[in-house]
Amino acid sequence: MAVAIAVTRERRDGETRCALTPETVRKLTALGATVTVEAGTGLGSSIPDADYAAAGATVAPDTKAALAGADILLKVRGPTAQETSALKPGAVVAALLDAHREKETVAALAGAGVTAFAMEFVPRITRAQVMDALSSQANLAGYRAVIESA
Repeated sequence: MAVAIAVTRERRDGETRCALTPETVRKLTALGATVTVEAGTGLGSSIPDADYAAAGATVAPDTKAALAGADILLKVRGPTAQETSALKPGAVVAALLDAHREKETVAALAGAGVTAFAMEFVPRITRAQVMDALSSQANLAGYRAVIESA
């Protein structure tokens, strides 16, 4: 049975990143996972839905359809209350949860029987560097600042 991975649009003001790119969708589907992406997920990052479909993802028309049967939800920022309530018990969420300030989100995830990974808590050590979301985002922000200033 394939693992069902879902990605939904980021809904926080100013958040233009998305949790998966078409390249990552290709890698996950090659491993046997199914990937469902909510329509419009990549628009803030200039990734059209057609690119996700071409990479092997199913493009769902809305949040509820994207999360139907999902084993894993990947987000940049924590899920909304609507997304949390649509998750099945036992699902896994991986996102920047801001757990110290977003206590209601963490409590809602726990109450829904969801396992949550706050990616900002991945240790910033050499062994975990490939999963270290904070260092990679800081690195990209530096490159972008140079490009924009030029």
